[in-house]
Amino acid sequence: MNNVMNRKSTKMVAAAGLALTLAFTTVGAGTINADAAQTTKYVAKPQMVTAKSDVKVRAGESTKSKVLGVLKKGEKVYFVKDDYGWSKVTYKGKTGYVGTRYLNIPGKQVDSKKAPVKKATTAKASTKKVTPTKKTTSKAQASKTVTAKTAVNVRASQSKTSKVLGVLKKGEKVTVVKESRGWSQVTYKGKTGYVATQFLSTK
Repeated sequence: MNNVMNRKSTKMVAAAGLALTLAFTTVGAGTINADAAQTTKYVAKPQMVTAKSDVKVRAGESTKSKVLGVLKKGEKVYFVKDDYGWSKVTYKGKTGYVGTRYLNIPGKQVDSKKAPVKKATTAKASTKKVTPTKKTTSKAQASKTVTAKTAVNVRASQSKTSKVLGVLKKGEKVTVVKESRGWSQVTYKGKTGYVATQFLSTK
């Protein structure tokens, strides 16, 4: 008889222990998994929301943050805003954070991906080559040998009143360097002189 009673007691203790273990595991799993962050956010106004399951309320947006308490399934809490998986709430007069997916939040869910930032375009420098302006250089007149048509004065400048350096005789040859305004610049006895062009011949 005693053996039968002992067996029944053992079974009852084992069953009670199993029930406690299952209950502890269920609550523990609910509170731990609730800390997982999401990759989306809810756009919703501040309002009262309900907990979907038991979930921890933490002091910051991290699973390592201090636990302020535990929201029970169906318990209401004041929702402030959602920040990609963490909801800022007011819990017992304090600011806390709860895993968003464990709250019933009416609102629009948006993707966390941000639009790519456009790079600022820099103005390209002009590739056109600037061609340098060519200077027009006047070619020096080639010197030539001429003959005096008649006797003519060789003067120091292009003027009939300038100093006379000498006189070319008819038929005498002289080298003309250049001509300008009816006057020929010549080399006369190693000096530069001027003779009226009309009195000189290239023949």
